[in-house]
Amino acid sequence: MVDEKIIDRKLDHLKIPIEFDVQTSENYFKYIKFVHHSLPEYDINEIDISVNFFNKVIDAPICIAGMTGGHPISKKINKILANAAEKENIVLGVGSQRAALEKPANIDSFKIINEIAPNIPKIGNIGIGQISDKDFQENDFQKCIDMINADAIAIHFNALHEMLQPNGNTSYKLFEKNFTKIRAQFDIPIIAKETGTGFNKEIAIKLDSLGFDGFDIGGYGGTNFSAIESIRNNYPKKFTRKPADIFKNWGIPTPVSILYVRNISKKLIIATGGIRSGIDIVKSIILGADFGGLAYNFLVSAWKDLEENSILNTINEIKTLKNEIRSCLWLLNVKNIEELKGNHKKIIILGNLYRWLEQPKY
Repeated sequence: MVDEKIIDRKLDHLKIPIEFDVQTSENYFKYIKFVHHSLPEYDINEIDISVNFFNKVIDAPICIAGMTGGHPISKKINKILANAAEKENIVLGVGSQRAALEKPANIDSFKIINEIAPNIPKIGNIGIGQISDKDFQENDFQKCIDMINADAIAIHFNALHEMLQPNGNTSYKLFEKNFTKIRAQFDIPIIAKETGTGFNKEIAIKLDSLGFDGFDIGGYGGTNFSAIESIRNNYPKKFTRKPADIFKNWGIPTPVSILYVRNISKKLIIATGGIRSGIDIVKSIILGADFGGLAYNFLVSAWKDLEENSILNTINEIKTLKNEIRSCLWLLNVKNIEELKGNHKKIIILGNLYRWLEQPKY
């Protein structure tokens, strides 16, 4: 039986970032500077920003990161996102499908995605807590695939967030056992997805060896779920301080986590966590990512589209990102995304990010 509090929480996670400033205090992408090239060798319209996502060609290395599902308003938001993503031919991720697994009435908020966007790559989403549950059924994994006709499934790692939520999932001892069963049964690409605290090298090595096909970095730098939980005021009254306030600055910055993962794995990387522009996407790709994923930008645009009964704000956000990526490549004298990947000569790293990366134990 579904916990109705889960449904209410889904709405909170949509509304609070719109109504309050819950962004992290420091975005480490500001410490990455480009080495400008004054005489580009190509016309700007020759710059090719198309990429492949598990053998599907898309127009740009942009992913609408998973953010919603499982609430009536989510269906409307997902319809807008799917429509815009299909028209602009980019990757679309969905939020946790747990609520739909527990209450079939919520499935429509996800099924609408494939109805509107049958052609683009779509990423399903289920949590580490659900995979680790002693009652987990492999059939639930199949249901997540079928809901959206997924091209890949993300398993999200959200230990901090679960710790801060009342009755959150805080036991993952069965994860490896249950995941091994899933990996043996399903050929679909499976992505390890962090949700705001990033992957370190140790866990990246472990997940790579377990058979994950890619990583969604989800590092520190974007929407702060600790700040969201602080606003929701869900904490035991016996504590003299809100745990959510104490852990607001917990996590590995997204640029650091990209490098940690890329240094041990050649698999697909989606950079999320503080990506706010096409320039941030380009920085991520130079560090070693394959895609840049954004949630907050698209939440804002979709919410505005919802109010205006439109999809133009979301389409224009995608067009803006594409223009920023292409313009950035032109100013770096780089003709395509493949040439950009790992091209560290195009950047200088400064400040606190440099200090993170210079720590000898990492």
